[in-house]
Amino acid sequence: MTRLNLFFFPYAGASASVYERWTSLLPSSIRLVTVELPGRGRRFGEPLLTSVEEMVENVQHLLIPHLDCGPYALFGHSLGSIIAYEMSHKLDSMGYPQPAHLFVSGRSAPHVLEDKNIHQLPDDQFLAKIQALGGTPPQFFENEQLLSLFLPILKSDYKASENYRFNERRQRLSCGITVFSGLQDGDYDPLQWSEHTTNRCEAFNYEGGHFFLHEHAEHLVGKIHSRLLQRGGIAE
Repeated sequence: MTRLNLFFFPYAGASASVYERWTSLLPSSIRLVTVELPGRGRRFGEPLLTSVEEMVENVQHLLIPHLDCGPYALFGHSLGSIIAYEMSHKLDSMGYPQPAHLFVSGRSAPHVLEDKNIHQLPDDQFLAKIQALGGTPPQFFENEQLLSLFLPILKSDYKASENYRFNERRQRLSCGITVFSGLQDGDYDPLQWSEHTTNRCEAFNYEGGHFFLHEHAEHLVGKIHSRLLQRGGIAE
């Protein structure tokens, strides 16, 4: 049986542990590999990064040892979507195969310019924006010790996301792209991701806001599994 490595990239402010529950939802033919960015989780204390380019350069070595073990796919949510997209191009430029499939979630297409700069807001206004997104327990915003630890992580991640600029001269990917989005998560067209592949692009919408993926994890995992079966990335 072919076993596929599925690399998961976290969203802004999160560590790789947010995807731990997903391991039990995946079949044995798919191995979940969580990618930890510096400054949080297993890499807490390492210097934070403030650009997507730096993040890709920093974590590429975590993926490369797995690429000779068979096919692989990438999944990212929000900021993680852009990191996964850029990682696909980075690995391709280094001579590695493109992913069997790219799964992106909760993020507009790379060429769509974000007009937000909330990372530049004063701390209280910035945190109000984060709280409005949902997905974070209210107690977090009342704990000064936690805030002092995580506010720098959130701000550096948001700076990376909001300052990201798409390379217009880049060729399209050849792998398929599946887009997951929340119906109450902003006003963007998920199918604009189709402009970044010569292959098929499809979109699935879910009830919920920016963190819809946690409410619909089982369904998302089911879609991931079925798409990888269809693309020949894994065996039954």
